[in-house]
Amino acid sequence: MGSLLNWNRAATSADPFPGVAEALQEGLLAPPSSRGVLGRATGDRLFATRACAARLFGFAHPNRVIFVPSCTYGLNVAIHGAIRPGQTVLTTDLDHNSVARPLEIARQRGARVEVLPVDRSGRWRVEDLRQRLQQGPVDWLVFAVASNLLGTVQPYAEACALARQHDVKVILDLAQGGGALPIRLDELGAAYAAVAGHKSLHGPRGTGLLFVGPGENPEPLAQGGTGSEGALLEMPRELPQRLEAGTSNYPGIFGLGAALAWLEQHPIDLQPVRARLAALESWCRAQPGLDVLPPEPPPWSERLPVLALLPRAAPAEVFVQFLAGAGLDVRSGTMCTSRLLPGLGLQGGVVRLSPPPEAGDAEFEQVRGILEEALAALA
Repeated sequence: MGSLLNWNRAATSADPFPGVAEALQEGLLAPPSSRGVLGRATGDRLFATRACAARLFGFAHPNRVIFVPSCTYGLNVAIHGAIRPGQTVLTTDLDHNSVARPLEIARQRGARVEVLPVDRSGRWRVEDLRQRLQQGPVDWLVFAVASNLLGTVQPYAEACALARQHDVKVILDLAQGGGALPIRLDELGAAYAAVAGHKSLHGPRGTGLLFVGPGENPEPLAQGGTGSEGALLEMPRELPQRLEAGTSNYPGIFGLGAALAWLEQHPIDLQPVRARLAALESWCRAQPGLDVLPPEPPPWSERLPVLALLPRAAPAEVFVQFLAGAGLDVRSGTMCTSRLLPGLGLQGGVVRLSPPPEAGDAEFEQVRGILEEALAALA
C-alpha cells in the first residue's frame, strides 16, 4: 500500500509543508500563553499565526482570526452563532454537508433556507442570485468558493459584490481552495469565512481558522475557560477569547503557523497541474466507458485540481477498488455533497481524482495507464 499514488488530495493534502512536524513538537512543550512569564512567548507565537493568516487572506483584523478544530466547526460557529430564526438564507446545490447540515438545523429552528440550483457547468449562476435578491429581502448568503466534488470554482467575487449591494451578509466555506485561490476577505466583505488547516494550507489535521468580519460578534458555540476575564459567568465579549473556549491546541496551532509561514513565502501555482488535468480530461472524455463531470465544464482556470468521473461498466466503488489494486488511491461517493448529484439529475457516486499540485508528466502518464487498464478489465 505504501507504493500507491495518492490522488485523493482534495480530502487532505497528506503533505505538511516543511517545518510543520518540528512546530508540532514545539507546541507539545509550550507553556500556557495566559499564565506566567514563560507563556508570553507562546502568546506572541499565537498572535504571529493569526497575523500571518490575516495577511494571506487579505484580512486586516488578526484578533478576529479564530483558531478552530476544523473548517466544519468554524462554519458551525458562524451559522449557529449568527443566523437567527425568521431570517432568510440562500445556499446552493453544490455545498458540502458542513454547510448543508447546520443550515438544516437552522431551518428547523425557524430560519428560511432557499437553495440556488447548479447548472451543467458545475456552478451556480450570478444571474439566478441577482433575480432572487430582486424578489425580496435576504439576510444571508452561505456557499463554498469551490465544489468539493467537482472542483469548480464558484463566482464568489461577483456574488459577494452583489450581496454587498443588497445588504446581504456572506458566510464563505473556503475548505476547497483556501490557500490556493486569491481570496482577499476585506475586498470581498464577507461576514465570516472558514478554512481547513490540512488541505491547501498543508498544515495539521484537526486545525482550522474562522475569520470574523468587523462588527460581527456571534454567540459562542462552546463556553468555558479562556484564561481571561475568569470572574465572569459569561464568555468574554472580546475576540478571539469569546470563541476560543478551553485549552488551546498548541501543537496544532504551532504546526498551522509553520504551514502558513511557508505558504506565504511559497505560493501554490496551480497552472502546471491544471494543464496536465486538461489533457487527461480530454482523454477521459474520449473513452466510451467513462462520463466526465461536469457535463459542460468551465475552463481549467476556473477549476481546482479535481477530475470527477462516472464509470459506465461498474459502480464507482468497484472502479476505485480496481484502481487501488493497480496502484492508484482515489475516492468514490458523493463527497459529502448531499444535493449536488440529484441536482445534476444523477444517482450513485462518482470517482474523484485529485492529484497533488506537484504531480508531473510521468505520474500523469502512469495514472492514464491505470485508468486504461481498469476500463479494459471492467468493460
